[in-house]
Amino acid sequence: MHSIRSMFLIGFLIAALTALLVWYYQKSTTAEDGALDLLDRYADAEARVRELEEALAEAKPSGK
Repeated sequence: MHSIRSMFLIGFLIAALTALLVWYYQKSTTAEDGALDLLDRYADAEARVRELEEALAEAKPSGK
């Protein structure tokens, strides 16, 4: 009986650690995807600001 209990605990521990590794992997890749998406949005916004600054510079008269 003691052997069955210890085997169960070992199996349970291995399953719990495997589940923890899978959860952590999914969490880290999701965060990475979110960070990459945020960087893409930042680059798009930065390009738009640059376009607007150029348009504003062209719209201003050259003489003060």
